[in-house]
Formats: sequence, C-alpha cells, structure tokens
Amino acid sequence: MSSLDDESLEIAADESPPPPRRRRRRVLGIAGIALAAIVIAASLISVPYYALTPGSAQNVAPLIGVPASLGHNHPGSVDLVDVEVTPMKLIDWLWFKLQSNASIISSEAVQGPETNAQYNIEGVLDMKNAQQAAEVVALEQLGYPVTVRPTGVLLYALDPGSPADEQLAVGDVVTSVGTTQVTSPQQLTTALTGRPPGEAITVGYRSYPKGSSQHVSLHMGVWRLQGTGADEQLRCVSTTVHSPYPIAELVQIKGVLYLGSKQHPGHATSCIGVIDPEPSYAISKLPFAVDLSSEGIVGPSAGLAFTLGIMQKVDVANLTGGRQVAATGTMSVTGQVGAIGGIQQKTIAVRSAGASIFLVPQANYQTAEHYAGSKLKVFAVSNITQAIAVLERFGGKVQRPAQP
Repeated sequence: MSSLDDESLEIAADESPPPPRRRRRRVLGIAGIALAAIVIAASLISVPYYALTPGSAQNVAPLIGVPASLGHNHPGSVDLVDVEVTPMKLIDWLWFKLQSNASIISSEAVQGPETNAQYNIEGVLDMKNAQQAAEVVALEQLGYPVTVRPTGVLLYALDPGSPADEQLAVGDVVTSVGTTQVTSPQQLTTALTGRPPGEAITVGYRSYPKGSSQHVSLHMGVWRLQGTGADEQLRCVSTTVHSPYPIAELVQIKGVLYLGSKQHPGHATSCIGVIDPEPSYAISKLPFAVDLSSEGIVGPSAGLAFTLGIMQKVDVANLTGGRQVAATGTMSVTGQVGAIGGIQQKTIAVRSAGASIFLVPQANYQTAEHYAGSKLKVFAVSNITQAIAVLERFGGKVQRPAQP
C-alpha cells in the first residue's frame, strides 16, 4: 500500500476547499448586511398612516391666566387630555400593530384631502376657536355679560385644485359673495347656490382673526367624480383645468347633494371647494383678561376642559368638589359639546392619571366606558349645563362671584 509523504500531504491540504464553517460565516455576514439595509430603508420610508397612542391628562389651571384678585386655588382639578399622533415609517408598522393601546388610522381618515401644512393650520385654528368658546361660555355661566357676534365663515379645509384653493387659504374668513354679506356657512351656501360652473364671482375675505378686508375674483368650479368603486368621491375642480374624470350629475334634495337617478335626474353642479366651513365670531371686550395657553396642543377637543377650568379658577365656589376631573369635547359659543377623536387613547390616559370622573361627548360615551376600568366614572354630556350638573352631583358648586 502506497503512502503520501509529508510534502504531498501539505500540498493536498492547501488544495482542499475551505471548511464549511467559514462558508457559513460568509453567508451570515452577507445576510446581516442585507438585513441592515432593509432596516435602514424601512426606517426612512413613510407610509400613509398615523399611530394614535395615549397622551397625558394635565391640570388646565396652570394654562389659565386671570387677574390675581380673581384667581382661586381650589382643591381638585380639571384635566384636559390629549393623544399622541405619530406619522408612521414602514418600520413602525409592526411595533404599533402589537401595541394594545395603539390605533393605526390612514392619513386620509385624519386629514382628508388637505396637505400637511393645511392640516397643521387647521389644528391651530381649532384650538383658538375652542379657547374663544371656552371664555364666552365660562363667563356667561358665571353671570358675566358677554356679547357674541358672527362675522363671517372660517375656511378650515379646501379641495385641492378647486377655485377656493387657488385663490384663498385655510384660515381666511369669507365675509361676502358679490354684494351679499355672509356670516354663517348656511348663508355662504345660499349665496353660491344656483350659479353655473364657470361664472365669475367676487369674494370678500380677511385673514383670521383680525386681518384687513380684501376681495378676490374667482370662477365657480364643477363637481367631478374621481376614483373608482369604493374609492370614488366628489371633488370640486376648476373649469379651466383639464380633468380625465367625468363631471358629476348631481341633484339637490333638502339641501343635500346626491348623484342623479332616473327618478331624480342630475346635472352639472357648481362649487368653489370649501370643505366644512365654520362660523367666525367677534366677542365683546371681556370684563377682565383671560389668557389661555395650549402648551403645543392643537385641535378642538380641549374646549370643554378649558370652559370648566376657567369656571374653577374664577368662581369663589369649587366646581370640582375637590375631585380630579378630566374632560374632553369640543365647545361652541352656544355651550354645546361636540364629539372628538382618539377617545380610546384618551380614556386610557385619564385612567392612568388617576382621575375619578371623566366627562365625554355623548357620541364618545360607549367607547370611553369600555376602556374606563372599574374606578373611573364616565359621564356623557351634550352641553355645559349637563357637565355642571354632573359635577354638582359629586359635591361641586357654582356661585356667581362678585363683579369686578
């Protein structure tokens, strides 16, 4: 039997393939680089969704400034509550999906057709209007004379590509159409109804809150059907813009636009592209200065909390009865409480803060009750009178203070 000498063994060893372990290390290294590249890419790619997570419940008293001679530091508190709204990257999806306290909603559901800039402006406007309504309603409830006068129509959102979008801006207040003065959304609708697409009109407006009066000429647009199937929706488009989408044949029934049918034939209908207009108000000089700070919070949902907080601060009696009370809901100058978003996350935040009472709009009650747990009492309110009545049931009091 022949044998190899030491030299031939050395050559054979040199010519043999590398051990399998080295190959695995090389493969694992390549896979790691690829995985890192995927993670980096996923952290940079935005997706059209937002994550809603519980924010915080904070005492509004430090956010309310009144003359020292009128301020009171009562036991208990009125807390406003917010929600964290996080724009999502692709890498965030799984993380928030696994969080039981998080909700993932589409950008369309949050801001509709608005741009990010328009949406941000709307949030600031909402907070300013909420604070204005809170001042009016709180002082009226305490017996102070306050006069409110409608002055125009505040533009919150505009259809992209519409005549209003081309000539006006979110935050403008429309005051007239032609020679007709408008002080409410209903009056604006009436002033525009019946005009044919393409007709030239003159719109009077000012910037919110106290800009100088201006006028702009624009042409009525036309409603078109954009998208297909479940994504089909009406969009107001300028008649001067070429569009591949068909003109919508619409019919108005009891003030609401519907697609025409054999029974109710439709026709091309004009528009200017104003979405969800709101009345703008001027209020008389208040009997004393009220300074409200939002601490970077935007949106209208703090209206009820600010209203109760001002009453708690100014009134000689203690509205909360010494309890930690949380409240959420929009507030109108007429004292009506409106629905808000993110109630699941807000309820969790209130529960974590240790509040004993949570006042919520009627439309949000069932969800808030579901997430309240056993210690937090949730009450549905539709107006400021009902909110005060709930607090009085638990020892709160309202007493008209001496007029300054």
